[in-house]
Amino acid sequence: MYYYIRDLIPDPFNRRVLLSIIAVISVYGLSIGFIYPLVSLKMEVRGYTPFLIGMMGMIPFIASIITSPLIPLIIRSFNVTRLVFTAICIDLAMILLMVAFDDISVWFVSRFVMGVAGTILFVVSETWINEIAEDRTRGRILGLYTLTFSATLGISPLFIVFLGVEGNLPFIVAFVFIALSLIPLQWTRGSEPDFSGGRVSHVLKFIVLAPTLVGAAALMSFEEASIITLLPVYSIKSGVSTEWSAMFLTVIAIGSMIAQPFIGSLADRINRYYLAFACAGVMLISVMSLPFVINTKIIVWPILIILGGATAGIYTVALTIMGQRFRGAQLAAGNAAFGVMWGVCGAIAPATGGIAMTVWNENGLIVAMVVAIVAFLVLGFVRRVVTKS
Repeated sequence: MYYYIRDLIPDPFNRRVLLSIIAVISVYGLSIGFIYPLVSLKMEVRGYTPFLIGMMGMIPFIASIITSPLIPLIIRSFNVTRLVFTAICIDLAMILLMVAFDDISVWFVSRFVMGVAGTILFVVSETWINEIAEDRTRGRILGLYTLTFSATLGISPLFIVFLGVEGNLPFIVAFVFIALSLIPLQWTRGSEPDFSGGRVSHVLKFIVLAPTLVGAAALMSFEEASIITLLPVYSIKSGVSTEWSAMFLTVIAIGSMIAQPFIGSLADRINRYYLAFACAGVMLISVMSLPFVINTKIIVWPILIILGGATAGIYTVALTIMGQRFRGAQLAAGNAAFGVMWGVCGAIAPATGGIAMTVWNENGLIVAMVVAIVAFLVLGFVRRVVTKS
């Protein structure tokens, strides 16, 4: 692994900075990956209604929608190391607040503020990685980032298994992990890029400028949210046992992890737009095949692995293209636009899939996911073939 990373990032200084940023976001992701479901499970155990639990789950998406458009202005005005440091400290403070005040209204406020801080952290970190990565290895570097972050998210629910949901120990463990992410952040001092340049620094302007890239981020968010929230329900309604349905999400997570180095390598060797469309095409075939393979205990596994890899892969490719095309304030606006899409699509996908399943039985989820993929492919065709851009 060391020699692979050394070949990707030959300059020792840039290697230290990039690995530090990836470490920060991964350690942070390890903690929030089990804080979010932990809060939902605590509310369930205490007898709160599904409506309130669902509203709590929407809070981070709402925070992302509100915060993301402001980040291009924020990132132009503040040192990015201090900005990331501040976001992490705010998260730490909110965890302490949730421990000190066992009150649902305080938890709602804390989750919103954590969503704001998390949005700043992710958008700034991804922008930072893209800004200093070399274009010849950009795809592999972003593939390494996606792989590492996906792995931490895949591991994080195990903390709930070992720690349970009662008491404050899970919050304390999360606090410790988030605090640990401050250590590699210290290694980035003096390496902050300048985000003050560029002609476009507004999210809406970037969406108009690069709709295909924003559409790819929206598609990934929609499909991922649909899979996480509704695939287990779809599986059970299709006759799969509860245990196997839960395992499906793990298999998809494994697929998203193992595919990223391969997709990142391809992104450095072939046309990146065509690779994004290929990922969407693979997603389309995989989703359309689910009704026919969902009850087969052998064929369904590779299909889910491929689906997970393609879904995460299209985001990796979109990030790579964005870093190839944009710099400075434009790049910050692009990552902020991705944050908006994550919030919007993460919020509407479960509702859209749920309505579709009510109208067309369990296969309504497949219909909703297919429509989203086809919409992206149509958008890509119009942009790349009709307008030649």
